[in-house]
Amino acid sequence: MDLRFDDHPSFHRAAAGMVGGAAAFGMALHPMMHLAPLVGGVFGIAAGAAWAYKKPIWRLAGAAAATTPLLLIEPTWPVLALGAAALGVTLAIGSGTRALKGAALAMFGATVVLVGMWVASRIFGAAKTHDWSGWTRDVAASSAMGIVGVLAMMPRHMRASIDPVRAAHKKLPLSLDAEVRGLCDRSVAIWAQAKDKNELLRDGVLKTLEVAAKSAGVETKGPSNEDLAARAADLDQRIAAATDDEVKQQYTSARAALEDQRKYREKIRSSRERMVARLHNHVAALEKFQLAASGLEASRVASEGAPAVKQLDELSAEVAASGEALAEVG
Repeated sequence: MDLRFDDHPSFHRAAAGMVGGAAAFGMALHPMMHLAPLVGGVFGIAAGAAWAYKKPIWRLAGAAAATTPLLLIEPTWPVLALGAAALGVTLAIGSGTRALKGAALAMFGATVVLVGMWVASRIFGAAKTHDWSGWTRDVAASSAMGIVGVLAMMPRHMRASIDPVRAAHKKLPLSLDAEVRGLCDRSVAIWAQAKDKNELLRDGVLKTLEVAAKSAGVETKGPSNEDLAARAADLDQRIAAATDDEVKQQYTSARAALEDQRKYREKIRSSRERMVARLHNHVAALEKFQLAASGLEASRVASEGAPAVKQLDELSAEVAASGEALAEVG
């Protein structure tokens, strides 16, 4: 899964607006009410969201709805939660998401706002801040609420996507042969650079990674070819020098077992070479297909659309055929 954070400028505007707005509102409301940190923080968060994501009337109306209960009745935590919920709904407006996700954003925003209210209350009521001037304490508390409020905007910018190619690439065994890993990296680069991430290209790259991963599990264990050859030569001498039939028979069986090992090793080596050769062919076909696909639009502009499309169809068949051939050794 790929997790990305997009539209940085809007988030920066929201952060600056929320912190600066909360400080400004806290300072402006200080002479008017003892709840200046909370009310200032709520309006600061709404103002920052309005600056970054528009819809100022809706957001300021939501701030007014969130602070009205605080001014009419005693600001207990249930009352604060009600106000936070109102602001959370306002912050979710204009997120461009479906109803279910919008509701989740509203709930998350309300939770963040409530945490911000708690932080502002802790700063305002802390024993260490009692020696501060009233202006300083209100501005610090409301600014802290604005800082916490920025977190409510983060889900709006988070984008999660599941790329099967990247996931398969990350799962490749660490013991993978350097040459095979290089081919895998090249195929993944083809996918990453492709503007049109079509199904044929995706399946072709996935087939490369699948066969490569399987090849890592095939190891040539046991003695080397040189060791086998040396032992075989020694057994040949023993067989030639043996005078006892039982001894000669045992040496002969051992010599045959060594020959079987050599044949197995040769078969494994041959299969691996065939696999690597087909991987090279398959990756080259993917590169050629992607190059033709990227040049298709230019060919159409040059009024040669039909030949270009025909060539791309032929290359598509070539990629499919190379993928089937690769599957035979996978």
